[in-house]
Amino acid sequence: MTIAALDATSRPSVGHLLVRKEDEDEFVLGNPETARFVVVPEAGARLIELLSAGHTVAEVADLMEQELGEPVDVVDFVEMLVEAGLLDEREAAGQTPAEGAEGAAEPGRKVKYWAVSKIPPWVVKPLFGKAAWTFYVGCLVATLVMFAADRSLLPSYEDAFVLTDIVLSLLITNVVVLGLAIVHEIWHAFAGAAAGVRSQLRLERRGIFLVLETDLTGLWALPPAKRYSPFLAGMAFDSFILFAAVAPRFAYSRGWLDLNPNVVRFLAMLVLSQVGKLAFQTMAYLRTDMYLVMATATGCKNLHQVTRLGLKRRIRKLTPQEQTILRDADAKDLQVARWYRLLYLAGIVWMGWFALNFLLPAVKVTLGWAGGVVIGAPIFSLYWWEGVLLVVLALLSLTAPLFIVLRNRLRARRAAAAFARVAA
Repeated sequence: MTIAALDATSRPSVGHLLVRKEDEDEFVLGNPETARFVVVPEAGARLIELLSAGHTVAEVADLMEQELGEPVDVVDFVEMLVEAGLLDEREAAGQTPAEGAEGAAEPGRKVKYWAVSKIPPWVVKPLFGKAAWTFYVGCLVATLVMFAADRSLLPSYEDAFVLTDIVLSLLITNVVVLGLAIVHEIWHAFAGAAAGVRSQLRLERRGIFLVLETDLTGLWALPPAKRYSPFLAGMAFDSFILFAAVAPRFAYSRGWLDLNPNVVRFLAMLVLSQVGKLAFQTMAYLRTDMYLVMATATGCKNLHQVTRLGLKRRIRKLTPQEQTILRDADAKDLQVARWYRLLYLAGIVWMGWFALNFLLPAVKVTLGWAGGVVIGAPIFSLYWWEGVLLVVLALLSLTAPLFIVLRNRLRARRAAAAFARVAA
């Protein structure tokens, strides 16, 4: 791509970019407003330092040549920053908004952050201090002890049905699960805010599962040790809710507490929900919270994609872009991918098994029962509407991930078209 207004006399506006040393010879360069981050060599960090000091492109090129003993294409570097979404064209050319064309390029558009992530750090920091994490871990340990002491507290698929009315039970379960999923993501956003990072909430897909996801891209501008709390915050909340649901049932089973049977069934449903969530987060191959923890601990930068492309090339030919990604992959990603691919393959097999043994049979039974009700019950009666609702819920659970795949592909095409317009 070429930016017409960018030349040797330009003074690119890069002072708002964050620069942090990642490894011995690598730096993370990012723009918190667009939530875009890239890894650059030490020379790239030095270029930003010189441009931030107010030097022109020509002056920076001369200084870098004196330091390195070879010429450096500063214009190409600045254009790369625009293509990566870290700068818009006006910032790259050093223009004020009045001097440049109206609007920024699509790749560098500013992010609309989730409102809950804008809370001042001092408000939410107590939720993620040493005392708080001791409490979260204590909740999980205590829950495991109660499970070991009374195996009847372990969840069963039957716990999803709080009432004898199937439709009402599914409605209650889905509403509660959705509500807890939102608070799970809010806890991620709170932890990000405590670390000074804002976030976005979005709907995504993990394999065959539809999930809510808090985008905390800005964490990559922080040292690795400061990323773990936001990554694990959702699981911390889930551990607390799980303890709060198991403890009363444990006391009830011991005769220490008298509970209404409906409350006991509701708590059992919460246990099923939270155990499922925590188990899901441990499935690193689905790029869950634990995947981010693992990638941070191993120092990987693009582990999932490198693993996927490494397996893909054994089956079919990669595109030129995919070949470039694999060729330029970080050594740590390639090293960890040797054993991570086993988890990846196991995950694919597990999802296939889950779909064949649980998802599809459940949808088949639900559609069969609901179809019989819709056909046999008087039209527009309460029983008929219950059948219609069950059909809708079954079809949504089956097709929702496909809609996310479609949405992401459309977004990718729009982004590619935006880059083409910039290049033109």
